[in-house]
Amino acid sequence: MLSLRPVFGASRAVLADRRCGRPGDMYFVNWPAWCQAHYCAEVRARDPIRGWLDREAADKGVARLSELLPAALRGAPREPLLAGSGAGFVLTLALREQDRIVGALSLVRDAGHGDFDERDRGLALALLPLLEMAYHGVIARGAATVPLCAGNDPLRALTPRERDVAALAAAGHSNKSIARLLATSPWTIKNQMRAVLQKAGVQNRTELSALWNARSGEPR
Repeated sequence: MLSLRPVFGASRAVLADRRCGRPGDMYFVNWPAWCQAHYCAEVRARDPIRGWLDREAADKGVARLSELLPAALRGAPREPLLAGSGAGFVLTLALREQDRIVGALSLVRDAGHGDFDERDRGLALALLPLLEMAYHGVIARGAATVPLCAGNDPLRALTPRERDVAALAAAGHSNKSIARLLATSPWTIKNQMRAVLQKAGVQNRTELSALWNARSGEPR
């Protein structure tokens, strides 16, 4: 998928497996873990691309996210997933098997690079048969990335104590405050926080908080 970057200027992608006739596993390329978790927990159920795939994709084959949004939201990305991650615009290709849509490839262009245009749409339509062949090959071999939406939660790698530290950090506590609450030293908490960020695949407490809150309603 990343080999399409020189053609479309896309730096990220999402591959959705819909072989059962409904949204299934999703494979994220170049997305931070907190963005993946936020999408699965907060955005996926109301994603306009999913509705398009269910209703109109069989006739059109390719669509831009900006076309699927209500008129009031066009012109600038209002979805927190896009705005918070630096992504700006999405071009989605419906992947078929015979007469049935079995997958979708969404190419994501960074904010500030401009929306996908008619040239991009034409190229996507021309490449669609090749992308469908590639998709079937990837699925047949088993996707290289574990689908986060199928239950791969990066927070499950945390130890019980690291989970306590993560919960308090996500709630806004400083290292000193966490150390006091857990009856340990700030130095110990600093080391545990470093381990938490590394295991969760996030860069800072803000991303950790977004990831933690996105998963807070799910069983661990």
